[in-house]
Amino acid sequence: MTSGPRSLMDFVDAPMLVGDPEGLVVYVNPAFEREFGRSAAEVSGQPLAAVFEGGGREAILDAVARVCGGEVRVRFHLRESAKGFAALASPVEAEEGRVGVIVLLTTETSEERPMAFQRAVREPLDELASCLLAISSEADGVPEQRRILVAEGLRALERIRKWVETADAGGREA
Repeated sequence: MTSGPRSLMDFVDAPMLVGDPEGLVVYVNPAFEREFGRSAAEVSGQPLAAVFEGGGREAILDAVARVCGGEVRVRFHLRESAKGFAALASPVEAEEGRVGVIVLLTTETSEERPMAFQRAVREPLDELASCLLAISSEADGVPEQRRILVAEGLRALERIRKWVETADAGGREA
């Protein structure tokens, strides 16, 4: 770090990145440098997404695009170096409007991962159940094997839903 003026973000104990309107890194705090082993000089000027690998790159690209597109804040998850992070991307605003994005990362605990998964799969599971139920109700005249497959799909879906409800109840049996 430089010995020049310090930002309040320098004292935040969670990794933070700040990007300009073009999505380039203009600031990382000391917690980011410690956590990711990369100095501010190494990442400054790089696209925000280039700082992360694989799915993390896609997650941050999506979050930055959504924030720059007008969303107030975007919560997302990313994995980097076998660690999970919960992230929050928010706009940086000045008098003339939005001028960038700030991303705050916190390490996810092992208990938070299942809860995040549970929240992420709830809506697709509901959609799948709706589709299978519609197919099942229109299965008259359909060969027996197809009706059996739909019934098996509904049973499997019900097992997943019970797991999701158990996770939602804090691990208690549903």
